[in-house]
Amino acid sequence: MMKKITKLTCTFAVMAAALFTLTGCSNSDPSCSNSAETSKPAVAYIIANTANSKPVDSSAPLIQDTMLDAAMNYGYCIVARVDGDPALISTEDLNIDEQYKTASKERLKRDAASKASNLLQIVDSVTPVNPEADYLEALRLGASSLRSLDSSYTSRTIICCGSGLSTSGYLNFQNNLLSAEPQVIVDMLKEREALPDLSGCTVYWLGMAQVEAPQEKLTPKQSNNLTSIWKAVVEASGGEFVSNDYIAVSNDTNATDSLPSVSVVDIPSDTPIVFDSDVLDETDTEESNAFDEPVALEESQVQFVGDEAAYLNPEAALETIRPIADYLAKHESVSLLLVGSTAGDITDESILSLSQARADAVKKTLCDDLGIAESRIHTLGMGSSAPWHISNVGYDGAAASRNRNVTLISADTELAQSLMNNH
Repeated sequence: MMKKITKLTCTFAVMAAALFTLTGCSNSDPSCSNSAETSKPAVAYIIANTANSKPVDSSAPLIQDTMLDAAMNYGYCIVARVDGDPALISTEDLNIDEQYKTASKERLKRDAASKASNLLQIVDSVTPVNPEADYLEALRLGASSLRSLDSSYTSRTIICCGSGLSTSGYLNFQNNLLSAEPQVIVDMLKEREALPDLSGCTVYWLGMAQVEAPQEKLTPKQSNNLTSIWKAVVEASGGEFVSNDYIAVSNDTNATDSLPSVSVVDIPSDTPIVFDSDVLDETDTEESNAFDEPVALEESQVQFVGDEAAYLNPEAALETIRPIADYLAKHESVSLLLVGSTAGDITDESILSLSQARADAVKKTLCDDLGIAESRIHTLGMGSSAPWHISNVGYDGAAASRNRNVTLISADTELAQSLMNNH
């Protein structure tokens, strides 16, 4: 550890010297465009070091650059930990008395490098206390601390380091949130008044979707959706989300051995997309199947009477389903599995019966009204046990509405076969 700190102190010193050479002035010179009067950054480092997430690599350029910038421009640094109960670890006012700002350039840059090195030691020492991970609350804590500073600070930056897979709090990915569209997540948080106030903050995220065993790795599609979810949340909260290609994680997997484990997030195999007739137009050949991935007829498209399997608007439902029948008429080799799903988290006999009846209702429309052979359409009622079901969102709101659907998937796919064989 001492060798690493010594090396990083030297690195900071070299960086400080380079910065002063480029600017050609010290922070005590009011005519300098990089002086303390025109640049006074405040930075919050949100650190997650858990056994399920790759450890933070504090040598990441973004971490070191922002630390040195804050130290050289008399800024402010905040360090917070991500766990089940996020907390501030350190708050450092890097300003100095005016009388000391007239010191030589060499002395000022040595002091800045020393302060940056001390900050780095604090980041390296962050260890979760409470198992689980609540990134949303950690962001709220960091942003609140930044907003509490006076108006002399010219920028407010949050650097979040970790996988982004929260396992507690309002944004708990154990509830199958990886299956949700980003806007559904935002709407859910708005309904619960749970969005943090990130106004005026720029959020950089390092190590997004980077995990360690026993957490199962995310697919590229799931990694992209996780990033999109956090981007949507940050922007809906008034902040700016900036992607960074540098992955600030260490390859030393042994570093996580002594860290608290957090719950594993089950990774769904497929995520339904919302039905759009344009998808059908893009698949004109027998080899291209528009339903190789699940496609959801959502409540806003095919709505049922409450606790019944009757359409609320039969004419509208028929017109929504008609393009699917047209597609099946053109692609005679395609057979579908229709899966009925419901809101809430209870799956008893009555719920299974209701979701089965709703899937059967869509089948009846396809077969009796639109001429598709019954042998090509299979149905299954799964209530709230479908693999894409978002749990713990209740019966009201956007996420609950998303759960009320009939999902269509090619009966030949591995997922459809698994569902039919196991239910």
